[in-house]
Amino acid sequence: PACPRPPLSNRPARRHRESPRQSASSCCFRPHMSGGHGSGGDGKKVGVWGMVVVGFFWVHGGIYGNEAMLMAGPPLYVFIMLGIVPFVYSLPIALIVAELSTAFPEDGGYVVWVREACGQVLGSHHAYWVWVIYVVDAAIYPVLVANYVNTMIPMGETSQGLLAVAIVVLVTAINLLGTDVMVKFNTLLALVSLAPTLVFVFIGLPELEPRRCLVSEGELDSSLLVSWILWLYCGFFSLGTLAGELDSPRRTFLVSIAILFPTVLILNTLPLAVALSLDDVPSHYTAGYFNVLARRLAGTWLDYGFQVGANVCLIGLYNAAALTAERSLFFLINEHYEKDLSALAVRCKQGGRRADVILNYLLSTSKTGVAPLYILFNALIAALLVWAPYTLLVEFSMLLSVPSIFLFMWSFVALRVQQPAVERPFRIPGGIATAVMITVVPIAISISYAAIISTEALIGRPGSRVDKQPLDEDGPEERQPAYQIYSMIGVISFGLLVHAIGGRLSGRRRRVDTIAAAIDARPPAVSNEPSDRDWGGVEGDDTEGETVALNGRQIRGPFSPEVELRTPTQSLTSPTPLSSTMSLLVPSRTNADGYAQVPSKVSDRISAAEES
Repeated sequence: PACPRPPLSNRPARRHRESPRQSASSCCFRPHMSGGHGSGGDGKKVGVWGMVVVGFFWVHGGIYGNEAMLMAGPPLYVFIMLGIVPFVYSLPIALIVAELSTAFPEDGGYVVWVREACGQVLGSHHAYWVWVIYVVDAAIYPVLVANYVNTMIPMGETSQGLLAVAIVVLVTAINLLGTDVMVKFNTLLALVSLAPTLVFVFIGLPELEPRRCLVSEGELDSSLLVSWILWLYCGFFSLGTLAGELDSPRRTFLVSIAILFPTVLILNTLPLAVALSLDDVPSHYTAGYFNVLARRLAGTWLDYGFQVGANVCLIGLYNAAALTAERSLFFLINEHYEKDLSALAVRCKQGGRRADVILNYLLSTSKTGVAPLYILFNALIAALLVWAPYTLLVEFSMLLSVPSIFLFMWSFVALRVQQPAVERPFRIPGGIATAVMITVVPIAISISYAAIISTEALIGRPGSRVDKQPLDEDGPEERQPAYQIYSMIGVISFGLLVHAIGGRLSGRRRRVDTIAAAIDARPPAVSNEPSDRDWGGVEGDDTEGETVALNGRQIRGPFSPEVELRTPTQSLTSPTPLSSTMSLLVPSRTNADGYAQVPSKVSDRISAAEES
């Protein structure tokens, strides 16, 4: 979410699908907890190789769809942006992530850091935003796989939806097998996704003509170009996702960044340079044109390889987004219900019923790093969202990334000030001034993107797309920028509403608990002083036994519980009605509530005497 996807109106036509990238900011984590529910597993399992193959889909994923970037401007401008942005934007972010991840080695990256810097309330709202961003983002990729398959094997909408659900189920089942299996699965996905690109570059490198990359003539759409470039390089925010599961976090982070950063830089530039050497007409470069060039360069087999690679890439991107969504929800729930869930987990371990066994499995993190309950719940949400319109999913949470990146940058600087004594195995050289300077460029870019969206919402988008197709304001492909604003406001407002309701309920519960605790802590009141409701002793009463006051109720002995003297707390010498005086002397039977009742015959006589 640290960086937006290119505006939908400037994307290629529907018949060619680009591969949306994993937007970036990290939110995958395991909260600091104790007990079976929150523990992160039996040991740390992710090394350098695991971090590289998992991180590959956070920071890159594949070149599929990148060819359409040439429609945003002349090759020279494209390659300048591709060469500059990673050093002024991605590299500082990667170093910030490395510092904070080694200082706070918990799964989740900047969701954890925002909580540390800004407190539980704002941290919880932020975790909720990030969960919404990623659970919606994850649902995009199975839909795109189904659309790709539909271009090769025509299917109906229902069949496409079922295929998307099947992908969700497959990836969920693999993630439930544990972190080690998930890493191996990502290794396979990364190799299959990357292989067609490497073959394309290897075969096409002899055809390379660098001069074609230096052409500066042509139409420039700066906002679209900036969006594309940021989309390519924003994934480094996510590298803090598995900080709590790494072996030697400092070494793993630094080596992984040293591998991933140049890899991403090369993959974003070299295949594009080879493609321009084969065809230097920018108008040809709609999404999917790499397939055409692959067929021209090596034959049909490489074209099919690109199609398979694109689909595998999308599955890997879904898995990366799902990991973050699962851990976002895990963090959010455990921030508020950690004690209750930990107690429930302990009871389930001690119980022997089938329901206890199932709950113990759902709350355990020994294999998966996050409780399977959250994996299954997010899979259910994704399986429902894949039936939603594709364009609604794409732009739903784009603008919500802007406040997230602000909080990330603020947390980096704030933690330098608030917790300077925290050990940082890796620390960016310099003091507070350096930390502030590092955040300037990402913040400026995020503000610029928010300004672009707001301006387009107010004055409208340009009247045509970069692919020269007329803009249909009411068409199914098109949603106005105001939709992004409304969706962001809606998500934030819903979170505030839930917070207000939860605050009132929790406040009422705290008051009740406080009163109950005070009552439990108060010793039993034993007093001979009669209260308004007490039955005290009677002056001059010389009957056997003694009246004892216990918590406002009297037990008089040696009389039986059924037959007792009614003895109100009033002296016989005081002026009282005759009925009250007689009630002191006349045996009576108790009602169901324990109070004595004067026998009816005596009562009638007393009433007659009073009337006379």
